Amino acid sequence: MNNVMETPATLRDDKHHLVRVFIKGGMVTPEDLMAILEASGTLGNEFIFFGSRQDILFPARSGSLTNLAEQLATRQIDVRQGHRDLFQNLVSSTVAIGITNTTEWLDLGSYRSVLDAFAHPPQLKINITDPRQAMVPLFTGDLNFVASAKPQYWYLYLRNAHAGDRLEKWPTLVHSTDIAKLSVFLEQRLLKDRMAMLPDLIAGLAEHIKLNTIVTREDLRLPTPYFPCYEGMESLGDGKSWLGLYWRNNRFHIPFLVRACQLCIDGRIPYFYITPWKSFVIKDIRDDDRLEWERLMGGMGINMRHSSLELNWHIPVLDEEALQLKQFLVGELDQQDICTHGLTFSIITEDSPRWFTSIVIKRKGARGNRSTESFDLYYAERFDPNTLRYFEYAKGVAMDVIPALLVELSKSYYSRVAPKT
Repeated sequence: MNNVMETPATLRDDKHHLVRVFIKGGMVTPEDLMAILEASGTLGNEFIFFGSRQDILFPARSGSLTNLAEQLATRQIDVRQGHRDLFQNLVSSTVAIGITNTTEWLDLGSYRSVLDAFAHPPQLKINITDPRQAMVPLFTGDLNFVASAKPQYWYLYLRNAHAGDRLEKWPTLVHSTDIAKLSVFLEQRLLKDRMAMLPDLIAGLAEHIKLNTIVTREDLRLPTPYFPCYEGMESLGDGKSWLGLYWRNNRFHIPFLVRACQLCIDGRIPYFYITPWKSFVIKDIRDDDRLEWERLMGGMGINMRHSSLELNWHIPVLDEEALQLKQFLVGELDQQDICTHGLTFSIITEDSPRWFTSIVIKRKGARGNRSTESFDLYYAERFDPNTLRYFEYAKGVAMDVIPALLVELSKSYYSRVAPKT
């Protein structure tokens, strides 16, 4: 067992030219998204990307950043360019509300009260999630707040690379109103001393901030994960629907998004929700407005019914080789008529210690050198990435061998783990 924790080449190799727009919790108003699209368009872009931390990315040269930042600052939208690890987007599972199982007390207002308390993008990765959903990974942050069964109280799990990147559980539940100020305190301590362990962080805490906490002896209970289908137009009940859209190349065209924003404004739809899977969801579409949305989809040639084999993958932004490998594997699996619903896959081409999919395909060898390229395959314990424990399944295999191995793993998942329907 191992505890393994068409793109221009110039952009692929020089990602610091990407502008990163921070979207708190992955939820953005159509008015703000319209402003972001306009800003990207003024730079000559025809598309934007969605990032795995629910942010928005698009290319820009450094000379244009000042005007861009000023343009978006009028709407209190934060942007950064350069080293992508300097600031982080707040991740949340708001997208899952109404689509998958969720904790009873955790509604949109509860999320918003937490997210709105953060005045600026943090430097640590912070996740605010519901343990009952599987659309957004729970433990990819440095600080991972996970809802408890007690209303407005959260578990906190820390991950520190210098502590082996393992989870450390905070000794008390944290109230919603304290999440932002505790995060600021912990960030200050950890940035000052990245080697600090949990006891170091707790020591002297009471001298700096007062928290509304409760002690619990109950461990966090995680249901068997079952990754949902997030594409298409589906009913929410009460005369409303949600729409999920995915692009194969993660290039979301600005003209389409502008028209979608206008439909949201006309229909009084409050938010777009960005997923970590480089897709987005629009909720609260009135049944009376469905025809307008269908006209938009049809008129712009938008496919709402991709194969489910395509929807459950994570690949790096602007990585053409990873995208080509995914396309090859999806095509091969489709030919074999295999089902992968409920599973998730990722392709890792660079060092990435925080995996968050059921199955991981890790490239070895020099990039672009097919003669030396090979792959290692790993699967999560019980195929649940929230365990953070991965087993090696195959080592140093050629690309054309991977499809057969994925078929074996998929069959193993369905025979041993998948929830009975």
